[in-house]
Amino acid sequence: MIKSIRLEIQNVVEKILLKHNIDPSVESYYLKLRMSGFDDLVIEKEGEQVLVGHYYHHPSGDLISDPVLAFDHNGGYWYPVRIEQTLGDTVCSFVENGKRIIYPGRIKEFKSFQRMFARNIKEQGWLENGVKVT
Repeated sequence: MIKSIRLEIQNVVEKILLKHNIDPSVESYYLKLRMSGFDDLVIEKEGEQVLVGHYYHHPSGDLISDPVLAFDHNGGYWYPVRIEQTLGDTVCSFVENGKRIIYPGRIKEFKSFQRMFARNIKEQGWLENGVKVT
């Protein structure tokens, strides 16, 4: 069972969303931010899935995620689902027959990674300096 604790990344991202007048509790949103020297930061929600991550354009023209953190949004909390990276995805949890199934070692890795990612977003100044791309 995953404890219902707000993750660091959720706290940081919700501040960014509110700055751009996006209610984090709505069913869907999309926010793309640009800042010199960094890959674009994309925050999106569709239904119960939230994605947060960096994207860059591959020379072939493809949009590549590296990394993107995927969460299930339920009851105001974000639950770790997977880390999407260029080299492949790491699945941490999934829902089967209404029950969340977790991989404890991967959840521990995910939580550590999201802490680092949240700290980087704060230190890089995305809240203050990220420019919304329309």
